[in-house]
Amino acid sequence: MTPETKAYGQFSSTLTQRPISLMPLKVVLDTHQDTSGNEISIDFTKDCILIGKTAEYLIISGAQVSKLGGNKPRWIDFWIRVNGKDLENSNVRATIRDPHITDVVVTQAVTRLYKGDILNIMMAVEAPDEGVGIEAIKPQNEPLIPSLILTVLQL
Repeated sequence: MTPETKAYGQFSSTLTQRPISLMPLKVVLDTHQDTSGNEISIDFTKDCILIGKTAEYLIISGAQVSKLGGNKPRWIDFWIRVNGKDLENSNVRATIRDPHITDVVVTQAVTRLYKGDILNIMMAVEAPDEGVGIEAIKPQNEPLIPSLILTVLQL
């Protein structure tokens, strides 16, 4: 008897994304580092993670947040959405005070996902005119710092 192969996926965004409205926005993911198994159990297209296996999953999302200007503290929210419905108790908020400082905001959840479910990471900002958002950074002689890293792991 061989053990069941667990589904997993590691995704990220190499794009700086700064919402220009107050409406919630799906975070665009443009790369994946790895997915599990011979048959892909987790896959993605632009801003949607496609679940290929029904199971309990651990979802961890870390976003590199910043703002371009403004002298007032401004918030940015991140949460998980499944099939167009916001996942309860998954929202986190960071307040960005200084345009010269970046920070990492993490949201996570454990939830049952079903084959065919669509998973999104969402964001919303308090003020769309100050460049609040997520930022990809390319340090010299180091790997890229993605604007968002997403890990999805079957438990």
